[in-house]
Amino acid sequence: MMDRELWSEIWQVLKSNRLRTLLTASGIFWGVFILIVMLGFGNGIQSGVNKSMAGYATNALYLWGQATSKPWQGLPPGRSVRLNSDDTMALQARVDGIATLAPRVRLARYRGRSDVVSGSKVTDAEISGDVPSFRHVLPMTFKFGRFINPIDIESKRKVAVIGERIHRDLFGEDVDPLGKQIQIRQISFTVVGVFKPRRYGSNRERMGSLVITPLTTFQQVFNYGQEIGFYAMIPEPGLRSEAVGEEMQQVLMQRHRVDPADHRAFGNWNSETEFLRIERLFIGIRAFIWTVGLATLLAGVLGVSNIMMIAIRERRREFGIRKSIGATPRSVLTMILAETATLVGVSGVLGLIAGLLALFVVDLITRPITKSVDAEVLFDTPTIDLKIAIAAILALGVASLLATLIPAHHAMKIDPVEALRAE
Repeated sequence: MMDRELWSEIWQVLKSNRLRTLLTASGIFWGVFILIVMLGFGNGIQSGVNKSMAGYATNALYLWGQATSKPWQGLPPGRSVRLNSDDTMALQARVDGIATLAPRVRLARYRGRSDVVSGSKVTDAEISGDVPSFRHVLPMTFKFGRFINPIDIESKRKVAVIGERIHRDLFGEDVDPLGKQIQIRQISFTVVGVFKPRRYGSNRERMGSLVITPLTTFQQVFNYGQEIGFYAMIPEPGLRSEAVGEEMQQVLMQRHRVDPADHRAFGNWNSETEFLRIERLFIGIRAFIWTVGLATLLAGVLGVSNIMMIAIRERRREFGIRKSIGATPRSVLTMILAETATLVGVSGVLGLIAGLLALFVVDLITRPITKSVDAEVLFDTPTIDLKIAIAAILALGVASLLATLIPAHHAMKIDPVEALRAE
């Protein structure tokens, strides 16, 4: 254990060489500070992106028909591929690995809107026909009521589940709309639920503008027959949505007489691919952050080693006197390592505290935006795992002590007579 006298000596040494101490400490301080801030910002960006994707299943595949680009079996190119309810039954029977299959149809084109009326109030909305399993694709909570159920599908009930913006525009924020009527193209539907999507920013506003009706009801009242607009699919656990989607596409190609090599006949969007791409991106960002941070800390370690080597050379006479009056090599080594540990420990902790304060200030400034559900900001609260931060400082301390062993070993071998003669 280091006694009070040794601490006093360390303080005097560091105090007597203020410029050298300041330069050495600043290298360690800024290395730790930069590492903490970069890790915090990296975590904040990753958390913000993950939050923006939280409103959809991250392994969902969306598949729709387009137009053929190649002739096949005597049929010309340019044919529209129109999906239907028979396709749904074929996919469920012939494709293994489907956990959730949600056929969907919209009243207008993608993101197209129609008027929804309740009494004297009118608002615009995206109208869709869906099945109960769509809840697995779009996670949601309910402010009032429920989602579509199998009885609604079987009985073709004229019921509707509305988004929070539709509820606010037609009925008011706190009014219970259950059982009330809305009209879509002069057809009345009974409101059975108000849902809130787990989305943020502009996508939340869009999800809040949805009016969801039973698929069978939609097909009947809007004269869509058996038409399906597109499929949303989630694979069984452990399976890739891309592989299951290829099987689905092969089945549909056979049913609609499409050339197996005609990749333009169907369109798809795979959220799993996007999610994995983002994950790989953040692995690269994290690797870059650690590379830069550790390189900065390594520069600080080398600076400590060089400074200590210069300091030992300047204090040759001091070490000679110490050894001439009975100081052991071990005591000299202990003092040098204690000086290094003190310098690195204090400057490292100060760098950690400064980095955490910087992240706290950034959070205070950005909080009104990042915490707003209406803001499309891919950034969240910058956070840092204290265990990782403390481990980095401890590793820095160990590396600095190891780097100091070379000059310390040189100090242990100083001959008192030669040191005093040289001076």
